[in-house]
Amino acid sequence: MSKLTPLQEKLLHHPLWQGIEDGTLERERLKLFALQDWWLVREAYRLDALGIAAAENLETQELLLTKLASKKGGYKLLLRFGEGLGLRREDFDRVEPLAGCMALTNFFYWMLAYGSAPEKIAALSASEDIFIQICQRVGPALVKNYGFSPEQVEFFTFHDEIEKVAAPVDRSLFETYQSEEEKTKIARAIRLSNEFELMFYDTIMNYTFQS
Repeated sequence: MSKLTPLQEKLLHHPLWQGIEDGTLERERLKLFALQDWWLVREAYRLDALGIAAAENLETQELLLTKLASKKGGYKLLLRFGEGLGLRREDFDRVEPLAGCMALTNFFYWMLAYGSAPEKIAALSASEDIFIQICQRVGPALVKNYGFSPEQVEFFTFHDEIEKVAAPVDRSLFETYQSEEEKTKIARAIRLSNEFELMFYDTIMNYTFQS
């Protein structure tokens, strides 16, 4: 794992996740996260499919397909987590995105429409990478502090299996982009992805519930 940037450290130790680790985050905000993240998870197959379609060659497409296959069924695990919070499938089906959630979604679509080949890959990979690291801390904390069963938090622990596939795929993909221009574009895409991710988490924490 490469050294984290200050921005990535901020994401990893965001008050949203820190609150879960401390057991101080209210369950209502956990519900809000589950519903808003559902919006993103629901878009994930489309986003990955667009990335695969835009790939420059068959080798890259196959690597991206391998990565996509590792995520299969993840949305069902998020629904199970929601059930543990008392949410119903109808709650997920009618979710409306908050501004930070929509901003992150739109960033991904914009990058896939207008970014260069390495930027498309970097934008999505950066979000996946940091969330995998977050999940490694959050899953056990949800069991310890909130009384969830291991099955109910499998959406988070499932990311350990995704990492086993995603990490070597990402290494293979980025090894093909070695020019200074490509490296600069990759760094920018990662920074923007992290900034929009931070906006998403801030939106969850700053949301005011109606009394």
